Amino acid sequence: MRPSRRFWLEWLGAFLLCAAMCAYFQFQTPFLPEEDGYFHIKMAYLMRHHGLFLKGFPWAHFSMWREGFSDGSLVFHLLLMPFTFGDLAFGAKLATSLLSGLMFSSFFAILTLHRVRFRFYWFLLLLLGGGFFWWRMMVPRPQVLSTTLLLWSLHFLLSGRRRAFAAVSFLYPLSYVAAFLPQVFAATRWLYLKIAEKRSEHRILFAGLAAYALGMLLHPYFPKNLKFFYVQNIWVMTLAITQKVDLHLGREILPLDTRTFVAAHVPLLFHLFGLGFIFAHRRVPLSERTRVTFPIMMILLLMACVSKRFLEYAVPVSTLFCAFFFTDLFADYGQSELARDFGPDAKSIVEFLLIVMIAGALTGAGALKWTFSNIQPPRWQAMAKVLAEKVPPGELVYTCDWDDPPQLLFFNDQHRYPVMMDPTFMYYWDPALWRKWSDINNGRIAMDGVYKAMTETFHARFGVCGSKFRMLRAMMGPDERFDILAEDKNGFVFEVL
Repeated sequence: MRPSRRFWLEWLGAFLLCAAMCAYFQFQTPFLPEEDGYFHIKMAYLMRHHGLFLKGFPWAHFSMWREGFSDGSLVFHLLLMPFTFGDLAFGAKLATSLLSGLMFSSFFAILTLHRVRFRFYWFLLLLLGGGFFWWRMMVPRPQVLSTTLLLWSLHFLLSGRRRAFAAVSFLYPLSYVAAFLPQVFAATRWLYLKIAEKRSEHRILFAGLAAYALGMLLHPYFPKNLKFFYVQNIWVMTLAITQKVDLHLGREILPLDTRTFVAAHVPLLFHLFGLGFIFAHRRVPLSERTRVTFPIMMILLLMACVSKRFLEYAVPVSTLFCAFFFTDLFADYGQSELARDFGPDAKSIVEFLLIVMIAGALTGAGALKWTFSNIQPPRWQAMAKVLAEKVPPGELVYTCDWDDPPQLLFFNDQHRYPVMMDPTFMYYWDPALWRKWSDINNGRIAMDGVYKAMTETFHARFGVCGSKFRMLRAMMGPDERFDILAEDKNGFVFEVL
């Protein structure tokens, strides 16, 4: 059955409301909330002017990106392009508000399509998804688009819409590195139905796999995208879990501690356990969508326990499961049954529950507003200006941290940098070079070795390092071969004489 005109109008209204809500938080500050956001909007700007960088990304000079660059978020950057004609920071915040609004309104639309009871209530539960979930949905990074695609792929899978599921499976590899997740969902559904109901729903699985493979093969960066997939999804996670080498990866790779995980998701956990308790007393038949969503939810929850970045998927899918579960449990339960079981207190119970949910949402909104209003100005804006004045265009600027070049690139794309966005890209390209780079930054090499590496290995006459590299700064101070050109609380710029 095709969605009615009313559905599209409701979705449009939900989208405008959600986008406005996200913009309210986003524009509490003129600054972007993360370093990566500066890279992504600048990347869209550079692609608009220079194309897709099919031959490599020269700004990351000592990285697999230099010759083997593959954009794992191509569609995201294409969507950002219309927002690169004015102030880039403003454009990034506006684009993120719209994409975040699309994700939240998509969840509401899926609730509507599945005829979930009390959809506004379950949408409110999603808004109580926790601080880290909200942060991941509000930063200018491609996981916002990825979460939207994942939700729609799950909807099409549960609805048995093979062509639509295949379409999303084809688009996903062009949009995010975690594009394999819909295929994991389809395989989980097939396996569950095969074991539990002795029937094979393999056609939608094969359609999704074929579309995913086609998307990978027709990727503009093929075959480099295959290596990029391996590094991002297998190499990075392996290093993070085994701790074979400490690359100082982004904090989202690590899991939340147990106390934070539970405290941030009390409303969702309460509903999960509460519905499970009710099911123990009301053994009603569960729909296929509920039964299939349960193992998918469990997979995502386990992934979130390994790395908190998967909370962006686990929270909405778990909330969707709760909505499906509740609809099945109370399919034959209305106001009369509620009055029968709880008497005159029924209305008070419902009102109390709604008051608690709304109070929780307002508390979370206040915390989110405070978080965004306290985002600090970009650390490297002043130093980027110094580099622009002192360093000739085209030269490599040495950086001590892989997390600094995104901001430096944002303010000045005339220079080159060792590596950006992820130290794994340098480590995979040349482990020995990464170790030398790490030893220099952390003061484990004498100044003779530092000078030799700067001049002969990195060929860098200028560099910039954050304030946390105090040992290197102290070693450079009395050495006449290095001149500190500028310094503030965030770090220092130096010249190799």
